[in-house]
Amino acid sequence: MAELIEHGEFSEGDRLPAEVELADRFGVSRPVIREALSRLRLTGAIVSRKGSGSYVQKRADLAPRTMDAVGFGPVNSLAEVRKCYEFRMGLEGEAAYYAAQNRTPEMLIIMREALERMETATAQGKVGMSADLEFHIAVARASGNEFFEAVMQSMRTPIEFAINLGRSLSLTRPREHLRIIQTEHVVMIDAIEARDKDAARLAMRTHIQNACSRVFEGPGDKGRGA
Repeated sequence: MAELIEHGEFSEGDRLPAEVELADRFGVSRPVIREALSRLRLTGAIVSRKGSGSYVQKRADLAPRTMDAVGFGPVNSLAEVRKCYEFRMGLEGEAAYYAAQNRTPEMLIIMREALERMETATAQGKVGMSADLEFHIAVARASGNEFFEAVMQSMRTPIEFAINLGRSLSLTRPREHLRIIQTEHVVMIDAIEARDKDAARLAMRTHIQNACSRVFEGPGDKGRGA
């Protein structure tokens, strides 16, 4: 699909065919198409509009580079998972700071739609890893500094692993635990929308620190949901 967009078969502003049509065209299942669309959203090649479908946002000349770029490989230990969280606190905290300064209405829409997909996944008892990652990539992109997104993309494999691990563990815990996680994302996007840079940075750092604690320490009893 990235190649079709790049070569102009799907032009900027065009609505992509429905999932069932794409699945039939490429001879794959709809879940495969959903994952492909998720990756195209992460690269910024397409944007999803609630109730309307997916639209080409820009020519996808970036898509092959960002999706196939050399980056970090698979996670080999829990120690690496912790290091990933520690690095992300600094990286994504600053990305959120600048996102609050430079975000556009369109980027806010992408973040809120990812938030809605997380909510839907939670309600259906699903992990929702792709939507969670979409949210964090969108924050990096909203910073207006392409280096934040480039580093996030290079770390895609360990970040996916960490998010999938954390959210899978959360599904085994009470629903209130999931609500706390969702609220952390809401606090982030509200701060970014309000252009409160310091609050956005703090919200992101707190969320990632809590996510790390949720994996390594369990829910805890300090009221932080970690």
